[in-house]
Amino acid sequence: MHQLPPSQWTELADLIGQCMDYDAAFRPSCRSIIRQLNSLITSDYVILHAAEPVTQSPMSIAVNPAPYDHTLFEERHLCYISPLGRGNFGCVELCRYDPLGDNTGELVAVKKLQPNKGPDLEDFQKEVKTLSVLHCDYIVKYRGVCYSMGRLSMSLVMEYLPYGSLNGYVWTNRHNITTRRMLLFASQICKGMEYLQTLRYVHRDLAARNILVANDSLVKIADFGLTKVLPFDKEYYRLSQPGQSPLFWLAPECLNENKFSNKSDVWSFGVVLHELFTYCDNSLNPKRICLQEIGQNVQGTSISMHLANMLANNWRLPAPPGCPPKVYSLMNDCWTYDFDKRPTFSDLSRKVENMIQDDR
Repeated sequence: MHQLPPSQWTELADLIGQCMDYDAAFRPSCRSIIRQLNSLITSDYVILHAAEPVTQSPMSIAVNPAPYDHTLFEERHLCYISPLGRGNFGCVELCRYDPLGDNTGELVAVKKLQPNKGPDLEDFQKEVKTLSVLHCDYIVKYRGVCYSMGRLSMSLVMEYLPYGSLNGYVWTNRHNITTRRMLLFASQICKGMEYLQTLRYVHRDLAARNILVANDSLVKIADFGLTKVLPFDKEYYRLSQPGQSPLFWLAPECLNENKFSNKSDVWSFGVVLHELFTYCDNSLNPKRICLQEIGQNVQGTSISMHLANMLANNWRLPAPPGCPPKVYSLMNDCWTYDFDKRPTFSDLSRKVENMIQDDR
């Protein structure tokens, strides 16, 4: 199939992609296109000529800080369409922001704090603040916030990615997804995580369920509900309590010491690779495999202790059926027990890119 050459103006390319979506239901209306085009026309816009999508370094942010997005979405103009899922603090809904009331508004994903989650409001506000300062092609885009009447509650408004979570997408398309495509997704996750690392963020919940699919060749990291900023004098963050951490994606130092770092995110990335190359088959889910190894008699907090002991004794998730040996070897690099000896996301990005080149 002949394809038009990609635009080097990333926002415009994204709009073009929306207009050319195979599914007509996902194409924007003419009025929505005009609205988005108007938002791209600014006096200081510079088209960056780059072969790869670009991310902003912390130095460029410090010298030329992006203006804080004060976009306020009015609750009365957010029209609920359907549920999308649940995050750490609440539910995520598909809505149309339709101030003109003519069904031409932009589709957005709206994350709402659950009614009984009042104590988590501060953490939810931190998630909103975190996402609002991230500017990377491989991280879901912040659109703004929406307050209820009287500002009794707040919602996070994000871009809507129509293909859903990576685990659902991969499983649904498992008969058509090639090794090369999965490596492309892995490369993009690495680049997104490398960007987070430059800003000293630790995601803490990297998993296929928290990766969203924009189209057949682009994924983005989402759900920053557990994200922490590293102190400037340390390369790790220690939690006073484990809280809601995703047990079976955690590195040994997280299980043993509640100690999180970029290298613990690297461990989690290895588990994401495992999910990808099992095509996110629920019967091969990391949690299910670990629990089968631990045994049915172990319950509650003892599970964490048993898992930590298994990892200390060099047990690891088995190679997915049909997984290329070099990919499983990369997973095991991520699962090195000594976190100092694990690769960086920069290392991983380079290795995955080499695999993509070799797969041609």
